[in-house]
Amino acid sequence: MHAEPGARRPSVVEMPTYAPETISRLFINLEVDSAERINSRFLVSPMGELSLIRSSHISRNCVSRRLQRHMTDGDSSYFFACAPLQGQLRIQHLGRSCLLKCGDLGFVTTDEEYVIEMSDTLDALWLRIPAALLLSHVAGMKDVVGRTIDVSRGIGVAATELMLVSSRTSDDLGDRAARLVGQSILGFVGELVNSTQPGDHSQSTAYRRKILGRAMDFIEQHLGDEALNPEAIAHGIGIGRRYLSQIFAAEGLSVMRWVLQRRLERCRMEIERCGLGSVPIHEIAYRFGFSNISSFNRAFKAHFGCSPRLLFSGADTLLH
Repeated sequence: MHAEPGARRPSVVEMPTYAPETISRLFINLEVDSAERINSRFLVSPMGELSLIRSSHISRNCVSRRLQRHMTDGDSSYFFACAPLQGQLRIQHLGRSCLLKCGDLGFVTTDEEYVIEMSDTLDALWLRIPAALLLSHVAGMKDVVGRTIDVSRGIGVAATELMLVSSRTSDDLGDRAARLVGQSILGFVGELVNSTQPGDHSQSTAYRRKILGRAMDFIEQHLGDEALNPEAIAHGIGIGRRYLSQIFAAEGLSVMRWVLQRRLERCRMEIERCGLGSVPIHEIAYRFGFSNISSFNRAFKAHFGCSPRLLFSGADTLLH
């Protein structure tokens, strides 16, 4: 297999002993304790805005902690997804405790304290996702962080297998292909989260989440409709507008804010997929429901931190 022109080799980082600066660079500022010397290896694969990190270590009684003293006002916000391949780990987060082993996946948010206890031998995949990016794809992250998600079947298998294959083959991908693969991973992970219902939910909450899923599906199918509004969405799925607003508010969202986020994200994905110049930006904007290109440009820059035209000029580092 030949690497694409411009392919970026994944970074291989050897850590024969604990190095705080290495951990902070690869993950985020935290501390790691162990009963004996940590011997770790990391394979880091950039996938557009995402980073895939395959980590393996041998140690004893290894525990990582992100506490309030590690957080600063200037920290970037991330979600980390972890899928053990060998060994296991326990996450204590947001008052919850979950055990992850092969066939499981779990999330933490760097905005809150957490503790992760790792088995003496561990091989795991970590996916680092900018918080704003994941929250433009899913609702209800507060319900899944710190919980065990079964990924041994269905879309969970597809998501984790794509992550694993992408990590193994990332050295054959160019920048554009890596971004497109990152989009696919994010889509699978988002669908996995949206389809996950924590077992301790009440019947009424489960019903509300089901209606929320129907509303989001309707929105996704009608993003190109300039007239898409709460009344049209509520009518389309057979509920009242007030109830529609309530189910979004329960996830900390407003209906039209979600519509705007999804339109902007779909535009960004389409610009990356097509390549700048192959399709005029205004056509992409119109395709996803923006009727005014100036308003689109302002909203895009406010949301992503750069203009659409900078997207293919090395500006993916500017996106949040």
